[in-house]
Amino acid sequence: MTPRETADRAQLLGAWRLLTWEAIGEDGTIDLPMGTDPEGVVVYTPDGTMMTTLGRAGRTPITGGDVLAGPDDERLAAFGSFIAYQSRFRMDGRDVIHQVEMSLFPNWVGSAQRRHVELSADGRSLVLSSDPILVRGRMSRQRLAWERITGQ
Repeated sequence: MTPRETADRAQLLGAWRLLTWEAIGEDGTIDLPMGTDPEGVVVYTPDGTMMTTLGRAGRTPITGGDVLAGPDDERLAAFGSFIAYQSRFRMDGRDVIHQVEMSLFPNWVGSAQRRHVELSADGRSLVLSSDPILVRGRMSRQRLAWERITGQ
């Protein structure tokens, strides 16, 4: 790794809270895949593990409370309003590569998900963006803004 990649990796370490998620279409239109108040956390650990959960605020509980069962329509709605995955990560220039090992979306398992990294000078803000990917039937560039979670 170059000194810059090492510095970027060190700044990335820790826990981050999701502020906004925008899907920017090829025509410039902006969609909010998880609504106006998305919830989410991403964690980067010193050993190279990355974990994230992203969801729509106010998700409806599944009838019956069974963690692995329930009405199909309710389970489908839950799946469509939440993303979770775990990966190994490494820096590639100013980008971070998530080598996905486990995912709610099984198509990503074994894939390398590239995210472009923008870190604020003070290390308190992070933007991760993607090249265009298919989300809800349209190609769009994902732009997620995060704030560092600090001790209380």
